[in-house]
Amino acid sequence: MNYMQRLFLTAKRVAIGSAEVDVDAPPFVGLSDCSACPNPCDDDDHPHYPPYLKINQTMPLLHSVKPYERHVLISTGKEDWEGHIDSDKSSLAFYLQNAIDKGQQRLRDSDNSRSVYRIVLTNSSRMSETWDKPGWQVVVLPDQIVVNNITPEQCDDFFEAFLVPPFEGAWGQSASGGTVLQSQETATALQDGTSSSVNTVPSALTGVDHGSLPLSREVKAGKTTFTAHRWEAKAAIMICSHKKRDKRCGVTAAILKKEFIRILRSKDLLGDAKGDVEIWLVSHIGGHKFAGNVIVHRGGASVWYGRVEPCHSQAIVDTTVERGEIIRELYRGGANGHLDAYKQVSW
Repeated sequence: MNYMQRLFLTAKRVAIGSAEVDVDAPPFVGLSDCSACPNPCDDDDHPHYPPYLKINQTMPLLHSVKPYERHVLISTGKEDWEGHIDSDKSSLAFYLQNAIDKGQQRLRDSDNSRSVYRIVLTNSSRMSETWDKPGWQVVVLPDQIVVNNITPEQCDDFFEAFLVPPFEGAWGQSASGGTVLQSQETATALQDGTSSSVNTVPSALTGVDHGSLPLSREVKAGKTTFTAHRWEAKAAIMICSHKKRDKRCGVTAAILKKEFIRILRSKDLLGDAKGDVEIWLVSHIGGHKFAGNVIVHRGGASVWYGRVEPCHSQAIVDTTVERGEIIRELYRGGANGHLDAYKQVSW
């Protein structure tokens, strides 16, 4: 790493307040440890990106992601969106971003000592299971919950129910003082003494086993009663595909998606059932100059990768999805505390 790269990395770390990350310690591994091709790869057996894409190969990837606490994904069934999703009044993102901004301002006004926390909001290609009903389906990570039928009018209540620290939301006492309502199945289990698998979970970032959570809970905030379901897939691979925002991610995402599908099918892992791996195309996540941009979420932890080439897809599935290891050469960062979650989750 030359002087200018070190200077950039130091400035980036200071600007976003990131702690030092020891990329030589577990769970990090190098590309050479996972049999990935060298970068750039000239192997004709792999698909390649068009040579006209200008992808930055010199700036450091480490600390290029601002720390964040929650990732909220809206199921749209689409693979591209308007350039700025929070400016599109036909999308839930417009109303949900407004609710997030207003909600965080209310929290700051009520407590000047409260630190600002970051919420990443993206659209996703994930298909909703409830298209026949009004509203959108939303996934909240790292809580690994799915909430159906959110309407623009409910966005303020959604923020209070699921996005207010300490983020106990659907699986414990509502952080905003709202009421958590038990399902009939849960209430029956509590009465007959068969509720050993129904636990109150303090936070996904502690590395809890989400298999111990109930399948669904009702959470009341404001005038709305939400039903939150447990997201049961083993992992999600998210690829930035926002072509209307930047052509590089739009072009690379289509190639990466095809390669990840091929690999997951060969391992019988592709799907949305328990133990499967989902692939979602998502809107802008930052760092288009580092395309392809990929996020792997599993077990309450999220790992962001940049400069992902098609020949890295096999290594990402083998190491990060299956073994919980992080490839240091591709690593951009992740959610606050996610490395602690990686060390605690049983893979």
